[in-house]
Amino acid sequence: MRARIGVVVLASAIPLSALVVDPRGWYPFGPGKWLVVSTLIPLGAALVLWDRPARSAGRVSLLAWLLVGWMMMAAALGVDRTYGWIGTPERHFGVLTWVLAALALVTGQALDPNRDGGPLRWGVILAGLGVGLTSTAEALGWELEVFRVTAGRLTATAGSAAYLGAWTALLVPAALGIAGDRRLGRRVRVAAGVSAITLAVACVGSGARAAWFGLAVAGVAVVIVQRRWLVAHRRLAVGGFALGAVALVAVLALSPAGGRVASASDPEAAGGRSRLDEWRVASRVIAAHPLTGVGPEGYRIAFAEGVDDAYQRAYGRDPLPDRAHSGPLDLAVTGGLPALALWLTVVALVVRAALRAVRTGPWWMAGLGVGLIAHFAGQLLLFPIAELEPVVWLLAGVVIVATTPALQRRDRVLARPVVAGVGLVAGLALVAGGLDVAADRLAARSVAASRGGDHAAAVRFAGDAAELRPDELRLHLLAAQTVIADDQGTNAALAAVSAALDVSPQDPIVLRQHARYLAQRASGTHLPDDVAAARVAAESLVGDDPANAAGWMLVGAAARLAADAPGAVAAFARAEALSPRDPQPSIELALLYLDTGAVAAAVEASQRAVARAPDDPRAQQVLERSRSAAAPSGG
Repeated sequence: MRARIGVVVLASAIPLSALVVDPRGWYPFGPGKWLVVSTLIPLGAALVLWDRPARSAGRVSLLAWLLVGWMMMAAALGVDRTYGWIGTPERHFGVLTWVLAALALVTGQALDPNRDGGPLRWGVILAGLGVGLTSTAEALGWELEVFRVTAGRLTATAGSAAYLGAWTALLVPAALGIAGDRRLGRRVRVAAGVSAITLAVACVGSGARAAWFGLAVAGVAVVIVQRRWLVAHRRLAVGGFALGAVALVAVLALSPAGGRVASASDPEAAGGRSRLDEWRVASRVIAAHPLTGVGPEGYRIAFAEGVDDAYQRAYGRDPLPDRAHSGPLDLAVTGGLPALALWLTVVALVVRAALRAVRTGPWWMAGLGVGLIAHFAGQLLLFPIAELEPVVWLLAGVVIVATTPALQRRDRVLARPVVAGVGLVAGLALVAGGLDVAADRLAARSVAASRGGDHAAAVRFAGDAAELRPDELRLHLLAAQTVIADDQGTNAALAAVSAALDVSPQDPIVLRQHARYLAQRASGTHLPDDVAAARVAAESLVGDDPANAAGWMLVGAAARLAADAPGAVAAFARAEALSPRDPQPSIELALLYLDTGAVAAAVEASQRAVARAPDDPRAQQVLERSRSAAAPSGG
């Protein structure tokens, strides 16, 4: 009975991790989903493994746990000793998520595809219906405000077009497989068919090229594996391919998907040729840390090691990359080349089992296999997603055990204390996740209070949120912003930022904010000690990240406060060279030249500012001021 309940719990994790959204949260698509994944996977695993032995089909489980062990070592030696284990609040991909994935893989192999297939199939169907119908409604213009995330692309309950694409790559083939399995009931097949159709809308509307690539690779794999069947049923196959080709042409011609395909070669388009530049940055970081990488969640810190001036000028740092945008590179950069080798071996074994399912399995199992192939092929152009990866590894375990002969399976009864420990993890995750959701809602109330002008309430809500989850950097940064808005001064803001630095001392965003508040304090007090502190912090930023334009702006501001005009000019000029579309460095240079009497240079700098941002009122004002200062000498 416990095992059956555990299967239902695991199956429910599939739709809930895809569909949970918290409209009252500051980050509606983050804490709630992570609460579901981090709680239901270990809870379901504990219930199943309490009554059933852990089954190992081949060596995939051993390799998965070796990967976990290696990631633990990488976290211990990595650049972020806190988030390397628990994951950042934004990405959640620390060691803990790798443990959940490996646990899901083991538990999936402990399931019986025949006896437990019903709940799993309905989990896939409900996830597909929820994602597909929500996406279709969004495509028709019937979307809630919370879903309006990316203009021109569907996001639905995933909160990201790329994440939505990743879900569809897994679910579309799985839903088609269920719909085509004549051994299943009519109600199940009809629901799966509706799910597949609406998921296709989601897949196209997401504009996710990684998902399209993954599905294309999976389609080729099906053709190769089932080539004899296709030859035997050539009329049906030709008709299906012709219909698919017509649909594809129509989609490319009539939807934004065509533009997304065309932009793949556009160097200015996000995810186009710019992706190659991101991979080059990641490759440089890997070359510097080939053995154990920089640790899970360490790429946002080590990213500066791979950046050069050309990348900075082309793309800037907003937002700051925290992943390598390729699964293999992401593994190598966070865990080193051994982690990449282990992950690739696990993936190869999963794909081998998936191909077996396509060749010999029932339709619904073949659909799962195709979805897994599409997912891992898409990973070449994306990255592991914490809310999705444990679900993928759970289904991978099911496919592996379904395609492995009984003689090649090994059962091992786990000690009750071990299983109880897994259950304890679920309990701890429930508490931590509940606090995360509560803190996120308080943060949302803080933001709303700030927008409404009630800064005292904003400070209170932000402080309460940071107390609930003191390990979350963004809550401390929010608290710092609210005390500044409430006129409590930079010292109060610096205290909040210092609390964030206690959690992650090398986080680049926190360090930059710390330097910025030090500069603000120095500009208000002009005390030598404050000016010196601001200058040290700013110079430390560019020492660690010499291609960061924002850091050079802070160096320039601190040098100006220290009455070091040549140093300020050099810093602002460096920032100007690194950010060709930002008028602010040119504006600061013009103001500095005006203060030092270099009027001609001020005019030139202000003209550059206007050329960069013709509609920026600040640039226009400094140009008028520079010309006015130059007018007497010209008269």
